[in-house]
Amino acid sequence: MDPVIITAVDVAEAVRRAPNWKSPGLDGLHHYWLKGFMVCHAVLARQFQEALDQKSLPSLFTTEITHLIPKDEDSTDSSKYRPITCPPTIYKTLTSILSARIIRHLNSNQVMLRAQNGCRGGRRGTKEPLLIDAVVGKVVKRNRQTLSAVWKDCKKAFDSVPYTWLKRVLELYNVDYTVRDFLGQCMGQ
Repeated sequence: MDPVIITAVDVAEAVRRAPNWKSPGLDGLHHYWLKGFMVCHAVLARQFQEALDQKSLPSLFTTEITHLIPKDEDSTDSSKYRPITCPPTIYKTLTSILSARIIRHLNSNQVMLRAQNGCRGGRRGTKEPLLIDAVVGKVVKRNRQTLSAVWKDCKKAFDSVPYTWLKRVLELYNVDYTVRDFLGQCMGQ
């Protein structure tokens, strides 16, 4: 992967793709305002590049707010709450830029298989397997055959991946060492 140089164009593109009113973190900033204040894109690009080169971020960028959302009406039981964590908008913008660069690297080097739709942006990762299951089910029913199938629930897969493995995957895919070191440092924060 080529070394990453963050520009105002990168910031503008990341901000353009972001939803306007997602819940902000400690910075209290919505992407809507970053879209309108284009003059700050060059300043943010410079600050992001400095953070990347120094391999660290100020704690304001990595400190998140967690909201507890009740799963049902019984709000007295603490196990009935779902924690939703909101990182700062500035951090979301930076990670969006880095993600876009990594994805561009993976696509240009054909690292990911076409079948890995669940990992690709803008794809409906589970739609294709569900359609295949439906067709197979209809064929089995029509032919009065027996079918045995197993489905694995991976809804918590991302919560269980250790950071050490994520770092190793970035290394295996030959992601720029500056980005790897930076993300490793952010994971520690």
